[in-house]
Amino acid sequence: MKLDFLTLYIVILLNSLTVAIIWGAIAYRYRNFAAARVWLGACVLSTIGGSVLALQGNEGSYVPAVVGNGFVIYGFCLFWVGVRVFYGLSGGWKASAAITAGSLFLLVLLFGSLQGRNLVYAGGQSVPLVIAAYYLISQQRRDLGAMIAATAMIVGVLGHVIESGLNIGLMLGNVDQDFYSTIESYALLCVIFSGVVWNFGFTVMSIGRLREELAEMAMTDDLTGVPNRRQFLATLQGEDQRSRRTGRHFSLMLIDIDHFKRFNDTHGHAFGDRILRQFGAIATATVRSSDTVFRLGGDEFAILLPETTARQAEKVAAALVATVREGSGKAEDDERFTISVGVAEWSPDIYVAAVDLTAKADEALYRAKAAGRDDYAISGLKNRKAAMQSHLKLVASNAS
Repeated sequence: MKLDFLTLYIVILLNSLTVAIIWGAIAYRYRNFAAARVWLGACVLSTIGGSVLALQGNEGSYVPAVVGNGFVIYGFCLFWVGVRVFYGLSGGWKASAAITAGSLFLLVLLFGSLQGRNLVYAGGQSVPLVIAAYYLISQQRRDLGAMIAATAMIVGVLGHVIESGLNIGLMLGNVDQDFYSTIESYALLCVIFSGVVWNFGFTVMSIGRLREELAEMAMTDDLTGVPNRRQFLATLQGEDQRSRRTGRHFSLMLIDIDHFKRFNDTHGHAFGDRILRQFGAIATATVRSSDTVFRLGGDEFAILLPETTARQAEKVAAALVATVREGSGKAEDDERFTISVGVAEWSPDIYVAAVDLTAKADEALYRAKAAGRDDYAISGLKNRKAAMQSHLKLVASNAS
């Protein structure tokens, strides 16, 4: 098969245009998905490059060859930049510009040699592909899409390696022109269509990321940013199963904001929302790193404390009650508020189902409210403050 550069350039153009349409739709539909915009830019540049290269025909006119390959090489670099953006990394733009500038410099320098130009094309496109494949493979969490994209990029680089080897062989007189033309065609087609496959891999990666974000949104309270009731039930069930398996204690807190309805009725729901957000922030900052704060609905929150006895949880509850009492209302336009907390413990001595543990924490919460609010209560135990008051009463009674 005789190598027809014009046909290959048209294939590059149509291939890039097709993939650009796909990324354009994704970028338009998910406008906060930055990686899609970068990959769209990569495809657009490759499309422009293919269009310009098609103008040079089979003769390889100087200006279309240089400009067209500049667009294509920078477009390939943007595939790597898009991978960085996908994984939350910045940078890559200056390096992409440097790779493109270096390739164009060599292209101008070696333009008189067809084989030299081909080596520059292959090298300029291979460098960003190798770097991007490395980034995809080196991630601790490897998903199917990343492996598809990385494999396709490696295949594309191998196509360029074969192409480069043939050009070197042709320069040295070790390769026949007909053999070169036949193998070169297949090698370049391999590179072109591997681009479709790595973009498919990027699409699979994007679908996985968007699904994760959707699942996170389904498990997160929009107002406070803490996990919601659905996540609470799943986490509580998991902790219950783990503790039954290991025999380790865990504790549960249920929390209500005192007189929350009055805030809503007096100041409006927007004011109440500020209180909920404020408490979510205070609770998250106060509890230990191993503990998780949940919003169950309305002004009801929960905190799950793994590997924690009731007495250990009491320290967290006391600190939280005091922090809210002293820390709320300090900002301008914020109202001071307090909370009531109920604590219940799961222990291997008394097997309690998760639903029953929640009921026990709720009973303790009711006791804290009945005692005057702005306090905590522990299921089956007196808190240290109540125990001290009882002790003082007993001492006073004995003294009289």
